[in-house]
Amino acid sequence: MKKVEPLNPEAFATYVPLLQAYPFKPYAHYGRRVGEEALQQLFLARVQASIKSSAHSALWVPGSDGAQGLAVWTPLAWDSQQLGVGAGRLEYLIASGDYKNQYATKEVLLRAVLKTCADQGIQHFTARVHASDLSTVHLLEQYGFITVDGILTFSLDIMDVHWPSPPAGLEIRLSRPEDIEPIKAIARSSYVCGRFHSDPCIPKTVADELHAAWLENSCLGKVADAVVVAAENSRILGYVTCKIDRQTAEYFGLTIGTIVLVATAADARGRGVARAITYGALNWFRDQGVQIVEVGTQLRNIPASRLYESCGFRLVASHLSLRKWIGVSDLQ
Repeated sequence: MKKVEPLNPEAFATYVPLLQAYPFKPYAHYGRRVGEEALQQLFLARVQASIKSSAHSALWVPGSDGAQGLAVWTPLAWDSQQLGVGAGRLEYLIASGDYKNQYATKEVLLRAVLKTCADQGIQHFTARVHASDLSTVHLLEQYGFITVDGILTFSLDIMDVHWPSPPAGLEIRLSRPEDIEPIKAIARSSYVCGRFHSDPCIPKTVADELHAAWLENSCLGKVADAVVVAAENSRILGYVTCKIDRQTAEYFGLTIGTIVLVATAADARGRGVARAITYGALNWFRDQGVQIVEVGTQLRNIPASRLYESCGFRLVASHLSLRKWIGVSDLQ
Protein backbone atom coordinates (compact mmCIF):
# COMPACT_ATOMS: atom_id res chain seq x y z
CA MET A 1 0.00 0.00 0.00
CA LYS A 2 1.49 3.32 -1.09
CA LYS A 3 1.73 5.91 1.65
CA VAL A 4 1.50 9.67 1.09
CA GLU A 5 3.46 11.97 3.40
CA PRO A 6 4.10 15.72 3.61
CA LEU A 7 7.21 16.58 1.64
CA ASN A 8 10.13 17.78 3.77
CA PRO A 9 12.14 20.57 2.09
CA GLU A 10 15.14 19.72 4.26
CA ALA A 11 15.25 16.23 2.75
CA PHE A 12 15.48 17.48 -0.83
CA ALA A 13 18.34 15.12 -1.69
CA THR A 14 15.89 12.24 -1.27
CA TYR A 15 13.81 13.51 -4.19
CA VAL A 16 16.67 14.39 -6.54
CA PRO A 17 16.94 11.01 -8.38
CA LEU A 18 13.20 11.09 -9.14
CA LEU A 19 13.42 14.64 -10.44
CA GLN A 20 16.54 13.97 -12.50
CA ALA A 21 14.76 11.14 -14.34
CA TYR A 22 11.68 13.27 -15.13
CA PRO A 23 11.58 13.63 -18.94
CA PHE A 24 9.32 16.70 -19.15
CA LYS A 25 11.61 19.31 -17.65
CA PRO A 26 11.17 22.97 -18.60
CA TYR A 27 12.91 23.75 -21.90
CA ALA A 28 13.63 20.06 -22.53
CA HIS A 29 13.40 20.81 -26.27
CA TYR A 30 16.76 22.64 -25.96
CA GLY A 31 18.49 19.59 -24.51
CA ARG A 32 20.88 19.14 -27.40
CA ARG A 33 21.87 22.79 -27.25
CA VAL A 34 22.33 23.32 -23.52
CA GLY A 35 22.91 19.75 -22.30
CA GLU A 36 20.99 17.48 -19.93
CA GLU A 37 22.98 18.60 -16.91
CA ALA A 38 21.89 22.22 -17.39
CA LEU A 39 18.26 21.17 -17.79
CA GLN A 40 18.48 19.15 -14.59
CA GLN A 41 20.06 21.93 -12.58
CA LEU A 42 17.45 24.50 -13.59
CA PHE A 43 14.62 22.05 -12.88
CA LEU A 44 16.02 21.06 -9.49
CA ALA A 45 16.42 24.72 -8.54
CA ARG A 46 12.82 25.49 -9.46
CA VAL A 47 11.32 22.51 -7.65
CA GLN A 48 13.43 23.19 -4.56
CA ALA A 49 12.32 26.83 -4.55
CA SER A 50 8.70 25.73 -4.86
CA ILE A 51 8.74 23.29 -1.98
CA LYS A 52 10.57 25.77 0.26
CA SER A 53 7.99 28.45 -0.42
CA SER A 54 5.13 28.84 2.04
CA ALA A 55 2.89 29.59 -0.95
CA HIS A 56 3.18 25.99 -2.17
CA SER A 57 1.98 22.66 -0.81
CA ALA A 58 3.77 19.37 -1.47
CA LEU A 59 3.34 15.63 -0.85
CA TRP A 60 5.44 12.62 -1.69
CA VAL A 61 5.32 8.82 -1.77
CA PRO A 62 8.42 7.23 -0.16
CA GLY A 63 9.89 4.04 -1.53
CA SER A 64 12.62 1.61 -0.53
CA ASP A 65 15.25 3.50 -2.56
CA GLY A 66 13.98 7.06 -2.39
CA ALA A 67 10.93 8.87 -3.66
CA GLN A 68 8.41 7.01 -5.82
CA GLY A 69 6.49 10.18 -6.57
CA LEU A 70 5.74 13.74 -5.54
CA ALA A 71 3.12 16.41 -6.11
CA VAL A 72 3.37 20.18 -5.72
CA TRP A 73 0.51 22.65 -6.05
CA THR A 74 -0.15 26.33 -5.42
CA PRO A 75 -3.20 28.33 -4.33
CA LEU A 76 -3.66 31.24 -6.76
CA ALA A 77 -4.74 34.42 -5.02
CA TRP A 78 -5.13 36.55 -8.15
CA ASP A 79 -7.12 33.91 -10.03
CA SER A 80 -9.31 33.44 -6.96
CA GLN A 81 -10.05 37.15 -6.87
CA GLN A 82 -10.91 37.26 -10.57
CA LEU A 83 -13.02 34.09 -10.61
CA GLY A 84 -14.76 34.65 -7.29
CA VAL A 85 -13.86 31.15 -6.05
CA GLY A 86 -10.75 29.56 -4.58
CA ALA A 87 -8.30 28.71 -7.37
CA GLY A 88 -5.15 26.61 -7.47
CA ARG A 89 -2.70 25.04 -9.89
CA LEU A 90 -1.00 21.64 -9.93
CA GLU A 91 2.65 22.47 -10.56
CA TYR A 92 4.18 18.98 -10.59
CA LEU A 93 2.86 15.42 -10.52
CA ILE A 94 5.84 13.10 -10.96
CA ALA A 95 6.30 9.37 -10.44
CA SER A 96 8.85 6.71 -11.30
CA GLY A 97 8.45 3.47 -13.21
CA ASP A 98 6.51 2.41 -16.28
CA TYR A 99 3.08 3.74 -17.22
CA LYS A 100 1.25 1.38 -14.86
CA ASN A 101 3.44 2.19 -11.85
CA GLN A 102 3.37 5.90 -12.60
CA TYR A 103 -0.40 5.89 -12.81
CA ALA A 104 -0.78 4.02 -9.49
CA THR A 105 1.59 6.35 -7.64
CA LYS A 106 0.11 9.48 -9.15
CA GLU A 107 -3.40 8.30 -8.31
CA VAL A 108 -2.55 8.02 -4.62
CA LEU A 109 -0.98 11.46 -4.72
CA LEU A 110 -3.84 13.06 -6.66
CA ARG A 111 -6.45 11.77 -4.21
CA ALA A 112 -4.54 13.35 -1.35
CA VAL A 113 -4.00 16.58 -3.30
CA LEU A 114 -7.70 16.94 -4.15
CA LYS A 115 -8.71 16.29 -0.54
CA THR A 116 -6.24 18.89 0.72
CA CYS A 117 -7.37 21.37 -1.95
CA ALA A 118 -10.95 20.98 -0.77
CA ASP A 119 -9.80 21.64 2.80
CA GLN A 120 -7.94 24.74 1.53
CA GLY A 121 -11.08 26.05 -0.15
CA ILE A 122 -9.80 25.51 -3.69
CA GLN A 123 -12.52 24.79 -6.24
CA HIS A 124 -11.03 25.83 -9.58
CA PHE A 125 -7.98 23.55 -9.94
CA THR A 126 -5.87 23.55 -13.10
CA ALA A 127 -2.88 21.73 -14.54
CA ARG A 128 -0.77 22.26 -17.64
CA VAL A 129 0.63 18.91 -18.71
CA HIS A 130 3.09 17.98 -21.43
CA ALA A 131 1.15 16.28 -24.23
CA SER A 132 3.40 13.21 -23.95
CA ASP A 133 2.87 12.80 -20.20
CA LEU A 134 0.12 10.27 -20.82
CA SER A 135 -0.10 8.79 -17.32
CA THR A 136 -0.90 12.25 -15.93
CA VAL A 137 -3.31 13.20 -18.71
CA HIS A 138 -5.25 9.94 -18.39
CA LEU A 139 -5.33 10.11 -14.59
CA LEU A 140 -6.64 13.69 -14.55
CA GLU A 141 -9.33 12.76 -17.06
CA GLN A 142 -10.33 9.81 -14.89
CA TYR A 143 -10.71 12.13 -11.90
CA GLY A 144 -13.01 14.62 -13.56
CA PHE A 145 -10.61 17.08 -15.14
CA ILE A 146 -11.66 18.40 -18.54
CA THR A 147 -9.41 19.73 -21.29
CA VAL A 148 -9.87 23.49 -21.64
CA ASP A 149 -6.87 24.32 -23.79
CA GLY A 150 -4.13 22.90 -25.95
CA ILE A 151 -0.94 24.95 -26.25
CA LEU A 152 1.59 24.83 -29.07
CA THR A 153 4.95 26.37 -28.20
CA PHE A 154 7.04 27.94 -30.95
CA SER A 155 10.68 29.02 -30.69
CA LEU A 156 12.95 31.42 -32.58
CA ASP A 157 16.66 32.16 -32.27
CA ILE A 158 16.73 35.93 -32.76
CA MET A 159 20.45 36.73 -32.70
CA ASP A 160 21.10 36.84 -36.44
CA VAL A 161 17.64 37.71 -37.76
CA HIS A 162 16.53 41.09 -39.10
CA TRP A 163 12.94 42.13 -39.64
CA PRO A 164 11.31 44.65 -41.99
CA SER A 165 10.15 48.07 -40.84
CA PRO A 166 6.47 48.45 -39.85
CA PRO A 167 3.92 49.63 -42.45
CA ALA A 168 3.83 53.36 -43.09
CA GLY A 169 1.91 55.25 -40.44
CA LEU A 170 2.19 52.49 -37.85
CA GLU A 171 4.20 53.34 -34.74
CA ILE A 172 5.72 50.47 -32.76
CA ARG A 173 6.71 51.48 -29.22
CA LEU A 174 6.50 50.56 -25.54
CA SER A 175 3.20 51.14 -23.78
CA ARG A 176 2.52 54.31 -21.78
CA PRO A 177 0.17 54.86 -18.84
CA GLU A 178 -2.43 56.47 -21.10
CA ASP A 179 -2.49 53.29 -23.23
CA ILE A 180 -3.84 51.07 -20.44
CA GLU A 181 -7.55 51.62 -21.00
CA PRO A 182 -7.40 51.16 -24.82
CA ILE A 183 -5.31 48.01 -24.28
CA LYS A 184 -7.85 46.66 -21.79
CA ALA A 185 -10.64 47.31 -24.28
CA ILE A 186 -8.85 45.21 -26.90
CA ALA A 187 -8.19 42.47 -24.34
CA ARG A 188 -11.89 42.20 -23.44
CA SER A 189 -12.79 41.10 -26.97
CA SER A 190 -9.76 39.12 -28.13
CA TYR A 191 -9.35 35.86 -26.22
CA VAL A 192 -12.06 33.51 -27.38
CA CYS A 193 -9.76 30.46 -27.67
CA GLY A 194 -8.06 30.58 -24.26
CA ARG A 195 -8.62 28.30 -21.29
CA PHE A 196 -10.83 30.73 -19.38
CA HIS A 197 -13.17 31.29 -22.32
CA SER A 198 -13.18 27.56 -23.07
CA ASP A 199 -14.26 26.70 -19.53
CA PRO A 200 -18.03 26.05 -19.44
CA CYS A 201 -18.15 27.08 -15.77
CA ILE A 202 -16.70 30.56 -16.34
CA PRO A 203 -19.07 33.22 -17.76
CA LYS A 204 -17.73 35.07 -20.79
CA THR A 205 -17.96 38.41 -18.98
CA VAL A 206 -15.75 37.09 -16.17
CA ALA A 207 -13.19 35.74 -18.66
CA ASP A 208 -13.21 39.05 -20.56
CA GLU A 209 -12.59 41.11 -17.41
CA LEU A 210 -9.90 38.68 -16.25
CA HIS A 211 -7.93 39.34 -19.42
CA ALA A 212 -8.45 43.09 -19.09
CA ALA A 213 -7.04 42.95 -15.54
CA TRP A 214 -4.17 40.75 -16.75
CA LEU A 215 -3.23 43.37 -19.36
CA GLU A 216 -3.42 46.19 -16.84
CA ASN A 217 -1.02 44.31 -14.57
CA SER A 218 1.23 43.68 -17.56
CA CYS A 219 1.35 47.39 -18.41
CA LEU A 220 2.14 48.18 -14.77
CA GLY A 221 5.10 45.79 -14.84
CA LYS A 222 3.61 43.35 -12.34
CA VAL A 223 3.46 40.29 -14.61
CA ALA A 224 5.38 41.41 -17.72
CA ASP A 225 8.74 43.02 -18.40
CA ALA A 226 7.39 45.08 -21.30
CA VAL A 227 4.28 45.68 -23.38
CA VAL A 228 4.95 46.60 -27.00
CA VAL A 229 2.11 48.38 -28.80
CA ALA A 230 1.18 49.39 -32.33
CA ALA A 231 -0.35 52.86 -32.64
CA GLU A 232 -1.80 54.76 -35.57
CA ASN A 233 -2.68 58.42 -35.18
CA SER A 234 -2.36 57.93 -31.39
CA ARG A 235 -4.87 55.06 -31.42
CA ILE A 236 -3.74 51.70 -30.01
CA LEU A 237 -4.30 48.93 -32.58
CA GLY A 238 -2.65 46.02 -30.79
CA TYR A 239 -0.07 44.84 -28.28
CA VAL A 240 2.40 42.12 -27.31
CA THR A 241 3.40 41.40 -23.70
CA CYS A 242 6.96 40.24 -23.07
CA LYS A 243 8.58 38.29 -20.23
CA ILE A 244 12.25 37.37 -19.76
CA ASP A 245 13.30 34.23 -17.88
CA ARG A 246 16.49 35.46 -16.21
CA GLN A 247 17.26 32.06 -14.69
CA THR A 248 18.03 30.62 -18.11
CA ALA A 249 21.11 32.82 -18.43
CA GLU A 250 22.44 31.43 -15.15
CA TYR A 251 21.89 27.77 -15.99
CA PHE A 252 22.00 27.65 -19.80
CA GLY A 253 24.39 30.45 -20.65
CA LEU A 254 21.71 31.97 -22.87
CA THR A 255 18.61 34.02 -22.11
CA ILE A 256 15.12 32.96 -23.12
CA GLY A 257 12.18 35.33 -23.43
CA THR A 258 8.50 34.66 -23.92
CA ILE A 259 5.77 36.45 -25.83
CA VAL A 260 2.88 35.95 -23.43
CA LEU A 261 -0.18 37.74 -24.81
CA VAL A 262 -0.90 39.12 -28.27
CA ALA A 263 -4.00 40.86 -29.56
CA THR A 264 -5.13 43.23 -32.30
CA ALA A 265 -8.22 45.43 -32.42
CA ALA A 266 -10.95 43.75 -34.46
CA ASP A 267 -11.08 46.48 -37.14
CA ALA A 268 -7.28 46.45 -37.55
CA ARG A 269 -6.90 42.78 -38.36
CA GLY A 270 -5.65 41.72 -41.75
CA ARG A 271 -3.40 44.78 -42.10
CA GLY A 272 -0.14 43.29 -40.84
CA VAL A 273 -0.47 44.85 -37.37
CA ALA A 274 0.12 41.61 -35.44
CA ARG A 275 3.19 40.85 -37.52
CA ALA A 276 4.58 44.37 -37.02
CA ILE A 277 4.10 44.23 -33.24
CA THR A 278 5.66 40.76 -33.12
CA TYR A 279 8.72 42.09 -34.93
CA GLY A 280 8.79 45.04 -32.53
CA ALA A 281 8.69 42.65 -29.55
CA LEU A 282 11.53 40.60 -31.02
CA ASN A 283 13.61 43.76 -31.43
CA TRP A 284 12.90 44.65 -27.79
CA PHE A 285 13.96 41.19 -26.64
CA ARG A 286 17.20 41.40 -28.62
CA ASP A 287 17.96 44.80 -27.10
CA GLN A 288 17.68 43.13 -23.66
CA GLY A 289 20.25 40.48 -24.59
CA VAL A 290 17.74 37.67 -25.17
CA GLN A 291 18.89 34.97 -27.60
CA ILE A 292 15.76 32.79 -27.90
CA VAL A 293 12.10 33.83 -27.86
CA GLU A 294 9.21 31.46 -27.32
CA VAL A 295 5.52 32.02 -27.91
CA GLY A 296 2.57 29.78 -27.15
CA THR A 297 -0.78 29.74 -28.85
CA GLN A 298 -3.92 27.67 -28.62
CA LEU A 299 -4.12 24.48 -30.63
CA ARG A 300 -7.24 25.76 -32.42
CA ASN A 301 -5.86 29.23 -33.12
CA ILE A 302 -4.65 28.39 -36.61
CA PRO A 303 -4.13 32.02 -37.75
CA ALA A 304 -1.75 32.65 -34.84
CA SER A 305 0.25 29.50 -35.60
CA ARG A 306 0.56 30.55 -39.23
CA LEU A 307 1.70 34.03 -38.18
CA TYR A 308 4.47 32.72 -35.95
CA GLU A 309 5.66 30.22 -38.52
CA SER A 310 5.79 32.95 -41.16
CA CYS A 311 7.90 35.04 -38.75
CA GLY A 312 10.44 32.21 -38.57
CA PHE A 313 9.32 30.43 -35.39
CA ARG A 314 9.31 26.63 -35.31
CA LEU A 315 7.14 24.30 -33.26
CA VAL A 316 9.05 22.79 -30.31
CA ALA A 317 6.52 21.58 -27.72
CA SER A 318 2.84 20.96 -26.95
CA HIS A 319 0.86 20.91 -23.71
CA LEU A 320 -2.69 20.40 -22.52
CA SER A 321 -4.47 22.56 -19.95
CA LEU A 322 -6.93 20.66 -17.79
CA ARG A 323 -9.31 21.88 -15.12
CA LYS A 324 -11.40 20.39 -12.32
CA TRP A 325 -14.06 22.13 -10.25
CA ILE A 326 -13.52 20.35 -6.96
CA GLY A 327 -16.89 19.36 -5.55
CA VAL A 328 -18.79 21.03 -8.40
CA SER A 329 -20.15 19.31 -11.49
CA ASP A 330 -19.30 20.78 -14.87
CA LEU A 331 -22.98 20.50 -15.73
CA GLN A 332 -24.12 22.84 -12.96
